[in-house]
Amino acid sequence: MQKMQRNQSFRKVTLSYCHAVCAAAIMLLCSVPSGIADSGKERYFPLLFNMVHHNPGEPQFVTHYDEPGYLKQLGYTGQIPKLSVQCGLTYDKAYPGLIAEPSEERMWIERNAHSVRLDIEYARRLEMPLYPFTDVLIVPKSLWERYGEEMKVDGKLSIRSERTKEVMRAQIEELFRRYPDLPGFTLRYGETYLVDLPFHCGTTPVNTPEEHTILINLLRDEVCVKRNKTLIYRTWNVGNKGTLHTLLDFYTKATDPVEPHPKLIFSIKHVNSDFIRARPFNTTLGKGKHQQIVEVSVNQAGLYGRCSHPYYIGKGVIEGWSEMKEPMGLRDLLGNEKIKGVWIWCWGDGGVGPYISNELWNDINEYVLRKWTMDPQKSEEFYFNEYATETLGLKEQELKDFRTLVMLATDGTFLGQQSVIVPVFIWWRRDHYLTAVDVSNQIKEGKVDACIAEKEKAVEMWKEAERLAAGITLKDPRDTEFMRVSTTYGRIKYQVIEQLWRIQLMLAEEKMGRKPLDLNAAKATVAAYDKAFEEWRQLKRDNACCPTLYVDHEAKYCGPPFQNVLKPLKKRLGMK
Repeated sequence: MQKMQRNQSFRKVTLSYCHAVCAAAIMLLCSVPSGIADSGKERYFPLLFNMVHHNPGEPQFVTHYDEPGYLKQLGYTGQIPKLSVQCGLTYDKAYPGLIAEPSEERMWIERNAHSVRLDIEYARRLEMPLYPFTDVLIVPKSLWERYGEEMKVDGKLSIRSERTKEVMRAQIEELFRRYPDLPGFTLRYGETYLVDLPFHCGTTPVNTPEEHTILINLLRDEVCVKRNKTLIYRTWNVGNKGTLHTLLDFYTKATDPVEPHPKLIFSIKHVNSDFIRARPFNTTLGKGKHQQIVEVSVNQAGLYGRCSHPYYIGKGVIEGWSEMKEPMGLRDLLGNEKIKGVWIWCWGDGGVGPYISNELWNDINEYVLRKWTMDPQKSEEFYFNEYATETLGLKEQELKDFRTLVMLATDGTFLGQQSVIVPVFIWWRRDHYLTAVDVSNQIKEGKVDACIAEKEKAVEMWKEAERLAAGITLKDPRDTEFMRVSTTYGRIKYQVIEQLWRIQLMLAEEKMGRKPLDLNAAKATVAAYDKAFEEWRQLKRDNACCPTLYVDHEAKYCGPPFQNVLKPLKKRLGMK
């Protein structure tokens, strides 16, 4: 992983001057293409950031959204890369001799530091400010071995410890001494990924509102006041680490004691949860004393296909989703002076696949969110049609059909895996995993037939989307091919999921004593599941552009794998 990062960094620096010269020449010789920033027009929101979050522990994505020069042309005012800047520090000034020389630990840290410097220098030459995604509190294992116990309070790492505060100050001092051109960073306190960091360890040092206040004040003083750098404090967390991002009382208790500063910004997801449909709009947005930037993910927590098939978030995020009890979106934040902009994840936000080789669905979502942020006086539909017309070459009936296709696929995705009838635990299906969904609530409420009808409706919506795709031709033949293949991919996926739900409902009814298992119906449903999955495999065999498929034999961060249910059922039914 680190080797790949270094190779990419060296490649970027080697080509940076060429890129800059070529970009300047192109801008002089050619008319401005669709979507390129109009630098002369005043922005409604001053901040527009972009991030690619590569899957932890996996090779990095190949995407133009990783390139500072490309983002600069699109009009972004900042980039939030995952650079592990906090892992390029030796603490030599604060704790001389801590990291042994020579040692593998020191060599790894120094190599990482130089890769980070190259990335920062490349972005600086292209005038793209970087605010790297930074986990807190991650430190070298040598530091933890020496001071770890002193950094704990009541047996847990805590910002209330004086040693922890000392380490934080030392980290920030060396961070900006090693990377003086870094304009600031984005702090993520709620999740800590160590899979790519063989010589580091750590976790969050904060849980309560009071601890957040201590950490924010320390960082505000060290980053914003002393060094005039930008601190973006990301409020997202997981597990039992507090509810800073969703409970207004918790948020204000943590942030109100902190004096506002022009370089201090709080980053908050647009959903009062993770990026999940059928959840309320975030209750902390636009509230409190501080500046905020809204976080939006194209991949929506890896829940809705990861752009392997059409799934459009522009309308739902900007205007509010139709299934919301009180539809709210980014448009409801207009006029709130605390909101300073939006930052968009174009890739990432998950753990594994599906993996794609065409960014058509990423691009549509990114374009609408970006253009609306730059000028929210126009509608989401205006920007959707602008992209479809100017970039994809659609007009008249094909333009209408394309929007219908996307909307059908989007709602078909939601109905296919969630439910407006009886809510379901959404994490039964994440990334490219198909697992055994818990449908006990559907049984208890007597909604089996209604839920099956809901899944059938989802498939019919996908079939209509597939029919429309066959009659639409985009400007680029490769995009046309991917549009059609990926729409068929989505239709098959939700046929597979329909049969999965049918099987789960049958088994749940039997287990809960509501109905004995109909062996003939079970055999037919299992056969339909296998047939649809084989059609999926054949689609992949026949089309090089087809995204990688979902899997039902393993699961991570969700589960259990659906094969854990299917194999015993097949054995019981006498099926292979």
